[in-house]
Amino acid sequence: MNERDLPEAFTACAVTRAKAKIECEVASQSDKGEVSEKFSLPLSAFPASVTRSDLVAAQQADSSLKPLFEQVRPESEMRDSACGYFLQDAMLVRRWVQHGGFVGDPVLQIVLPAKFRQPVLQVAHDESGHSGVRKTYGRLLRHFFLASYIKRDVSAFIKTSHTCQLTDKPNQVLKPAPLCPIPAVNQPFEHLIVDCVGPLPPAKTGATFLLAVMCQSTRYPAAYPLCTITTHSVVQALSQFISIFGIPKVIQSDQGSNFSSHMFSQVLKQLRVQHVQSSAYHAQSQGALERFHQTLKSVLRAYCTELGKDWEESLPWLMLAAREVTQESTGFSANELVFAHTVRGPLAALAGKWKESQPPKNLIM
Repeated sequence: MNERDLPEAFTACAVTRAKAKIECEVASQSDKGEVSEKFSLPLSAFPASVTRSDLVAAQQADSSLKPLFEQVRPESEMRDSACGYFLQDAMLVRRWVQHGGFVGDPVLQIVLPAKFRQPVLQVAHDESGHSGVRKTYGRLLRHFFLASYIKRDVSAFIKTSHTCQLTDKPNQVLKPAPLCPIPAVNQPFEHLIVDCVGPLPPAKTGATFLLAVMCQSTRYPAAYPLCTITTHSVVQALSQFISIFGIPKVIQSDQGSNFSSHMFSQVLKQLRVQHVQSSAYHAQSQGALERFHQTLKSVLRAYCTELGKDWEESLPWLMLAAREVTQESTGFSANELVFAHTVRGPLAALAGKWKESQPPKNLIM
């Protein structure tokens, strides 16, 4: 009698690192030489046939938007207003300044008719890592306005999400902690926090671990799949991050053997990087990264549960979603702090399609 005979008796998925190493070798051997004929992106299934004209027609036919059409003013008269409505080539748009203040650029939100609210909510939540109410609400407000109680609608949508009901954890009550002085960081990516995650269920490539890297100041995260977490594998993955964002001044890690080895110390010495190790069995020393681990495992679990696909395929897109949400500790998203603007995600692509009244012209002569 084994797990295959009685699968219901083996509900826990406990994978040791030794077992993960064996499964990694088996997976790499079985996948050797195979070429995938199909490759699909885990992006929104929102109908591409929905045009700007369809949206405008739905806005005009929606009775709940009539009070907003009555508040429409010329766009030139709204420069001194924190909130207002105007028509952009017949499309109803809301001009909104965050927090009701007059700091920063205004956000132009497409007013969604009732017909399109559910599909857009699916893009903002299901296709963006199954975030919570606050992050989904913030992501939605950057591009759309639901003309109702937006937060209530977002909360109701998430509560009825089957995937979230299966994978989400109950709300946690965080105990207050004393404030401690944190040294200031002059530039992004001067201080990196690194750690390993796993073992995870084997991916198609045999990867069972992740190397997580985070900038301490901007909270910009990155994750690299690994088959093993030896020092050599960790250094190779870390080199990919450094080749993009430069050599840091400080790298902080725990006291794992892969970070305490002679090889790792020699690599940091050649790069002239200071190595700081946290206290043993004290995960709070790397609290920002440890919290990201929890979020990353949650969204990977939700993705695999909903679509039944390999977690490694979804990793780049889930990282895109993680970098565009506002961080509670900084008040900005990681992309905003690093690139000084928000990157174009699935919601921005959908909104941009409707905001363009005419296709861009070819400027190459």
